Amino acid sequence: MRRDMTAAGLVPLPGSPAGKAKILFVDDEPSMIRVLRMGMRSMAGEWDTFFAEGGEQGLALINEQTFDVIVTDMRMSGVNGAQLLNHVLRLHPQTVRIILSGYSDLRDVVNCVGLTHQFLTKPCSLEELKNCLKRVTSVKQQLGSEKLRELTGGMANLPSLPELYVEIADVLQSPVSSTQRIGEIAAKDPALTAKLLQLSNSAFFGFSRKVFSVAEAVQLLGVGIIQALALAVPLFSAFDRKKCPNFSIEQVWDHSAGTATVGRKISVSHQGGAYLADQAFAAGILHDIGKLILADKMPEQYQEIIKEANAAGRPISELERQHLQVTHAEVGAYLLALWGLPVPLVEAVACHHQPNRCGSNELCLAGVIHVANALQHELAPQTGNFFSPVNAEYLQQTGITHEYENWRRELRDRLDEAP
Repeated sequence: MRRDMTAAGLVPLPGSPAGKAKILFVDDEPSMIRVLRMGMRSMAGEWDTFFAEGGEQGLALINEQTFDVIVTDMRMSGVNGAQLLNHVLRLHPQTVRIILSGYSDLRDVVNCVGLTHQFLTKPCSLEELKNCLKRVTSVKQQLGSEKLRELTGGMANLPSLPELYVEIADVLQSPVSSTQRIGEIAAKDPALTAKLLQLSNSAFFGFSRKVFSVAEAVQLLGVGIIQALALAVPLFSAFDRKKCPNFSIEQVWDHSAGTATVGRKISVSHQGGAYLADQAFAAGILHDIGKLILADKMPEQYQEIIKEANAAGRPISELERQHLQVTHAEVGAYLLALWGLPVPLVEAVACHHQPNRCGSNELCLAGVIHVANALQHELAPQTGNFFSPVNAEYLQQTGITHEYENWRRELRDRLDEAP
């Protein structure tokens, strides 16, 4: 991959549709609209930009046409940002929704956390805004299916393991909740991990660094904020097993936890450092969230894909590509990119079946998750019939064939010793 693409957080996919993105900016301050008009002129070759002075004008434009991205202020007279985005969500769920506001408090976040994909704070440099828009417009173009863009773009949360959902709900309602207990529960679950990382990486909270660890996310947000958000809006939901009977969320949970653990060990062994290990653990937990999206949003079709994969003994990603033209890896990465999660996590999720797409001759985060995913599928029988073979060419390319065999041996010995 070209380095400029990596910096922007883009993972090129085959057959990505081309064309200018349509972006609508909404703000009731005329001076802000003037600044945005002037600032976006340099992007005229890539974007068609539209400007509305206030929520009413924004609503009128939204009712006339569909936009790829909407950037709106939060507090506006008349129709405010939350009302505007709620209308967009109902009418055009595939539209990327971004808040750009300088007047906000926790109530504002509560009002828009289920409506917006990202929250930027004023003052925001034009360069920062442009980089954000480059990321979301590029990843939007890469998911070719309009239906999948609608289904994924309209998601406020991901479904959790029902038992875990009850457990986290009980803890959050307890007057003696602790960040440690919340973190312990959340770190087990892809859905909770994704949501807490989305919140902690939001510009609203103003943290100075990207957050990769669920424990750090919970610590930074604090019990009070998480409780307030969870009680006010549906941050988390329980997966309905009846929707897709052939899909086992328990298998995804077990496999994701195992992949995260193996990924952390590989990272420590090959790369060293707690920071990279935290990235590997988070990426391992998140790498299969696309399966949750597909099973939840298109259960009948995904159930048939699962049946066919099991009957034919083929990787499910091959059948997804055949029937949907995308894989769960790309669908999951699409949502994470919309939610503003750190680029390395998005890239690792997108490329965990094809780590060579990252364009590095060294073992990168996507490569760590690729290896951990393959080992976990091969050696852990509790993960069901799904499998994902390791790419031997990638092992040779990065010079880790010998290390891979050692990791494989260690994992097999550990599993053999388990009761």
